Amino acid sequence: MVELEQKTDNYELGFHLLPELEESETGAKLKEIEDMISRLGGTVLNSREPKKQRLSYPLKHKRFSFFGVVDFKSPTEAIEQLGSQLKLNDSLLRFLIIKVKENQRVLRSIKETSSRPKIRTHTPLPADQKPKEEVKPEVMEKQIEEVITKL
Repeated sequence: MVELEQKTDNYELGFHLLPELEESETGAKLKEIEDMISRLGGTVLNSREPKKQRLSYPLKHKRFSFFGVVDFKSPTEAIEQLGSQLKLNDSLLRFLIIKVKENQRVLRSIKETSSRPKIRTHTPLPADQKPKEEVKPEVMEKQIEEVITKL
């Protein structure tokens, strides 16, 4: 008998947990998700502990959630089952499973999304271009009136 080798791919699972959970409970929920992946024939490569964060917009009327990420390798057939099982988990607000190319990171970690101000640098004008002249409001009104009277 010839055994067919299952095709496995790398995936990334991003998820939001309920904000009512205690921080100690989030670790247990992460372990639960990792065990679910293992039961379906997957291998957890990396996971990041869920951290509490403010949401850009409410999910199920919640303004905060615990956001976590799990990188794993799994047979392609198991992904649909994993999604079905995750939908049944009451402590999940939302999740997303993304297929990842080898050695590619899709979701950014929370530390990378810090709100640092962007620094703008002044670029000098080319030598042949003059800076714009400021026009006083009185002069502008006079020019507008001249245009209107010509109509």
